[in-house]
Amino acid sequence: MIDNDFIISLLIGSFRDPILWIISIVIASNITSSLYNKKLLYLSIAGIIWGYIRLYVYKSFGEEFTLNQTFVLILLCLIIMVSIGSSVYLIFKYLKSNT
Repeated sequence: MIDNDFIISLLIGSFRDPILWIISIVIASNITSSLYNKKLLYLSIAGIIWGYIRLYVYKSFGEEFTLNQTFVLILLCLIIMVSIGSSVYLIFKYLKSNT
């Protein structure tokens, strides 16, 4: 069973990770694609890759993850990346429409 402390520590670590902010801002801008569907695809792929990177960083520090914890980590990274990237996209779109 996954406890709340595990999820909270993953959330805090996720929001402090600069990879999240850099990748989501780059993908949310119109540098990669102007189509929103492609942005969601790129954010999803980036979220999964970021989840695997975080998993192996934790494992390099000696942490042991069960299969459920691994799925939670990768799913959480995917959801956070898509959420932050979509939010940044909407902010950019709003700012661009007001200028």
